[in-house]
Amino acid sequence: MKTMTFKKSAFLFVTFILVLAFALVGCGGSRADPEEPFLGSWKISGGELEGEEFDEETLDAMEDWGINCIIIFEEDGEGQIDLYNHVSDIAWKIKDDGTVKIKADGVSFKATLKDGELTLKEGENSIIFTKSKKDLSGTVEKDREAAEDDTSGTSSGTGGTTSGTSDSKDINEPILPAVTVADDDLCTITVTEKFEDRWGIIGLKVEITNKTDKDLTFHSVSGKTSVNNTMKTGWFSCRMMGGTNATEKFTFSTGDLNSIDELVNINFTIGVYEDDTYEDIASYSATIP
Repeated sequence: MKTMTFKKSAFLFVTFILVLAFALVGCGGSRADPEEPFLGSWKISGGELEGEEFDEETLDAMEDWGINCIIIFEEDGEGQIDLYNHVSDIAWKIKDDGTVKIKADGVSFKATLKDGELTLKEGENSIIFTKSKKDLSGTVEKDREAAEDDTSGTSSGTGGTTSGTSDSKDINEPILPAVTVADDDLCTITVTEKFEDRWGIIGLKVEITNKTDKDLTFHSVSGKTSVNNTMKTGWFSCRMMGGTNATEKFTFSTGDLNSIDELVNINFTIGVYEDDTYEDIASYSATIP
């Protein structure tokens, strides 16, 4: 039976894909109006991530869970991007060389349009978008509002449950003491909590400091994650500028775990590579009881 690979936080991995460069293989439309083929709403329709295909079954599951991957190109070079229910405003422009430059959250990247498909690609990983016949701006706005409600939530102080709205079901279990995964001249990595969010996504909260002056990407190493001696698919990716720190989520594929109670005896490896090299300069393994 095929393992579902999509999780809201894993879906922070895709944010990593967006900050990389993409070549424009070709685009439709007339020379007089090169923006026309892009205008409108685009929805995920395929691709591949870590050898797992965005097939019809997976896309249906994402829709059932209310997980969205949407790009909206508006006129006047504005728009929105909704990646796994995380929404950012974008500015976009078609360059003289035909490349479509997109800027979101202070980061610029490029997109590829060919044969009606908008493709985001990094190495063997890719996400394909197809233009929707419907205006999806309402869906994006709901995701934006939900994310804002989530970040404004406050801890109840009981049982590790966090509640921002009346139907919140986030569960956070502190790891005491916190587990230090790495502490050297390159970085510090510390796992502080186990969590299960209101969407049923299960994983670990990871605090990272990039001690160098270089951009580094931290990621889960494929094939090196297990829970209670059973191999699992772990999702984690975080691109950080030199001298910065962040709190990210290491999550597990749908179907791997049914509740936070199963999250015991976790073994995993986090790799680190310099920006645009894709070759690990270090890797760190840890066990979380």
